Amino acid sequence: MHMQAKLFLLTVLMGGGMGLVYDGLRLFRRRVPHKPFWVQMEDGLFWLAAVFLVFGVMLRVGSGEIRFFTILGLFGGMGLYFLTLSSVVMAVSDRVIFLIKYCAVLLLRIVLTPIRLIFLPFRNPLQKIRGFCEKQRKKLLHSCKLCVKMKLNRLRIDWKIFRGKKK
Repeated sequence: MHMQAKLFLLTVLMGGGMGLVYDGLRLFRRRVPHKPFWVQMEDGLFWLAAVFLVFGVMLRVGSGEIRFFTILGLFGGMGLYFLTLSSVVMAVSDRVIFLIKYCAVLLLRIVLTPIRLIFLPFRNPLQKIRGFCEKQRKKLLHSCKLCVKMKLNRLRIDWKIFRGKKK
């Protein structure tokens, strides 16, 4: 009886851990947009990994016997986690990720400010050079387009002459 109680408690804790891992997956989905196909794939991989983990624990601790109270413990642990701690974990995780992102952007801005100040005097001349190069590129493309049109017209004329001689 003591071993069954221990196994039940272990499955409740495993269910809570599985809920925590799934919250991590949900947090990842919030931060990185996914298409429905990839959401289904992630869910499938999560449940596949969960099944193998549960099977391994049942094999080692429960002598390979799958009992009703172990399944009840798994889903009970997940349900208990989602009803109590999930909203707190998600809210705290969102705040922590926002804080980390803010600090990273601030650090990057601090590091890049001297580089920006070095290149600031060169900005206007570089923009003028860029504008000049863009104009030259457009002129070149336009002249190439005209050249291609002339060549195509010449090919059409040559083709008409060739066809006319063949008849």
